Amino acid sequence: MPRIAHTAAALALGALALTACSSTPPAATIGTDNVASVPEGGDADKPQLDFMKLFLKITDGCPALDGTKTGTPLGPSDVPTVPQGPSSKPTGTPGDRVPLPADPADPPAADDPVGPMPDGNLLEPVTLTKPETCYADKFAAHVTTALKDTGENAAEVRAALKRAGYPDERIVDMKPEGGSPRVRIDLREQDTRVALQVVHVGTSGTVVDKFGAQPTAPLKDVRYLPELAEPLS
Repeated sequence: MPRIAHTAAALALGALALTACSSTPPAATIGTDNVASVPEGGDADKPQLDFMKLFLKITDGCPALDGTKTGTPLGPSDVPTVPQGPSSKPTGTPGDRVPLPADPADPPAADDPVGPMPDGNLLEPVTLTKPETCYADKFAAHVTTALKDTGENAAEVRAALKRAGYPDERIVDMKPEGGSPRVRIDLREQDTRVALQVVHVGTSGTVVDKFGAQPTAPLKDVRYLPELAEPLS
């Protein structure tokens, strides 16, 4: 049974809230010229607790991964296809085969455990589903607003993102692009595989690209190459 993304996030949010040392004030309303932010300070669990609140707030209105939020089940086009290998089922009519006699000298081998996905596939970007694309678009707008009027400096970019509610461990430093700071933001929460690549060019604006990454892939190493685009101001 597939996990319910928003329900699971809400349950986890409640569990973390029990361990929080102090209550968290409600997040600010997201507007065109302001951004929902999270107050600094608190215990070690607070940044993740605040991020989960921010995640639920920003993605409100998007379809849930399993369709329960809208009451409409997702169709085949909402789920990325996985290439299937040749069928291992025997040919012939069911019931026309009998077990072969066991050979004591050659006992049947146990099924081999499924090995980890090869690095070559693990690091390839994945196609986002429609709900994931909705999440990514909303977060991209949130990040763009958060970096408005921020200087073209890596430390300033990270500080602005942290003020906007993104914990340090979700901000991945990348090599600068054309001298401009570049980071990736890990938004893989619950069942989502969403990530953002952000290039901040100071007063010229911010370029935010969305892509999908496998849940266990190190975000820094995912082989995502964005298309050329104009900065978003």
